[in-house]
Amino acid sequence: MVLLLISKIIEIIISAGAAQGFFLGMLLTTKKNKKRTSNKVLAALLIVLSVSILHSLLATEVFDSPYKIRQPFVLLIGPLLSFYISELIGTRKITWTDVLHFIPFVLLIFILMPVWTHSTSSYSNFLHEKGLIISKAVWALIVFQFGYYWWSILSVLQRHRLAVESEFSNLEGKTLSWMKDFIHVFGLFLFLLVLTVIIAFHTEHYNIIDTIVCFGLSCTIFALGHNGLFQEEVLSINAAQDERTRQSRPDKTDIQSVARNVETLQKVIVYLQKSKPYLNEALTLTDLAGQVGMTRNQLSSLINNATGENFYTFINKYRVEEVKRLIADPRNMNFTMLSLAYEAGFSSKSAFQSVFKIHTGLTPTEYRRKLR
Repeated sequence: MVLLLISKIIEIIISAGAAQGFFLGMLLTTKKNKKRTSNKVLAALLIVLSVSILHSLLATEVFDSPYKIRQPFVLLIGPLLSFYISELIGTRKITWTDVLHFIPFVLLIFILMPVWTHSTSSYSNFLHEKGLIISKAVWALIVFQFGYYWWSILSVLQRHRLAVESEFSNLEGKTLSWMKDFIHVFGLFLFLLVLTVIIAFHTEHYNIIDTIVCFGLSCTIFALGHNGLFQEEVLSINAAQDERTRQSRPDKTDIQSVARNVETLQKVIVYLQKSKPYLNEALTLTDLAGQVGMTRNQLSSLINNATGENFYTFINKYRVEEVKRLIADPRNMNFTMLSLAYEAGFSSKSAFQSVFKIHTGLTPTEYRRKLR
């Protein structure tokens, strides 16, 4: 009875995931949303995930073929997810050469088409005779492809975070932290694929493995659709700035001369102490550079070489000191810690608590209690 209930719940989750994928895919292609390329790619990805689930559920025994491959469409997931993230953070634009990423999917369709169409040619007979070997090879290809895109996407997200920290003083909504969590779900699905390769070809109960994979696809739809629907492009402007920085990066001598220029560093510090631009939660490296009469590259080089910190860490040290000053002021005893954090330039409770503990070794509450 319990197993039957669990089976029904899983079946409902799988069906709901497929339905949601189609629904969100169509929603993202409406006139209001389809202007952004990232939304179009996300719509395609969600629809492919749903199609993969339906194909697996409806294609019983893969049309009586010897192949234990129920999800040929999974070969589209990695490329589409990679394209979505690239469009979202503005690191690159999709071009016609990117169709090369879809070659494995196209080849699989053409290679196995005779089996699915019940052809009686000698090539079709060969495919039937070597069904188990070819199935293992194809699943190995799928696992390898997923592994490649999983690692590639993690690398892109890491570079993106470094780029954000070098430009912004607040990271709220800019680091795609939800996407990093999603990639862990993606990694779990990769594990399920590996499990399929290891177990599926040694068991008669392939439907169990197939259900697990479909469940993983449904969870992927829920995780991606929930966050991706309202996600804005987070680095389209800064990506262009970062590109100009790479193209016009000062040589080593320039960097060293700026780092040794104590007078320039002192000028920046004095300006921060007197004008307190860090109280503006939207302060960026470009903004501060303009305020102190420097180029973005010069200020970035100065901060990196003179302090060993990025812009995010450099500015938030001053915000922490501002919060400490506000806490110590008896006139602020009736104010909450969060209100003081906002006054000091922090944009969220989680960012404030994390940064404060990193710089002081204490939580804000512990620090206030210690002062008393």
